[in-house]
Amino acid sequence: MQLTRADKWLIGILIVAAVGGIALNIAVSYVARPQKAEIYQEGHLVKVINLRPGYHEEVRLGGVVHFNVVVADNGRIRMAEADCPDQVCVHTGWISQPPQQIVCLPYRVVIRLEPAANADIDDITR
Repeated sequence: MQLTRADKWLIGILIVAAVGGIALNIAVSYVARPQKAEIYQEGHLVKVINLRPGYHEEVRLGGVVHFNVVVADNGRIRMAEADCPDQVCVHTGWISQPPQQIVCLPYRVVIRLEPAANADIDDITR
């Protein structure tokens, strides 16, 4: 099967449109939007932190044993320390884009990122 000149033009236009759509989606999704981190422990909202550039806060959850230390810094958040045996929550690292989250199953701690204001589109279409 031989490709005609029209076929090659059509393939080129489709590739350019696909790459342009992907680039536009990435550019729109990474626009700096105000966001907040909601920290839940055992299903209850413990604290809401507004994430913004230049802001730093540390939150300690739990007691002397069975503890988690959450650090928010410069528009991102992470679980800095945890007393749990597997350390999966600590190894998750920094998160900065909704709907990312960090979960510590042994101590039932969830850090969920949410946009500070409702977006015009929902998460499925984004």
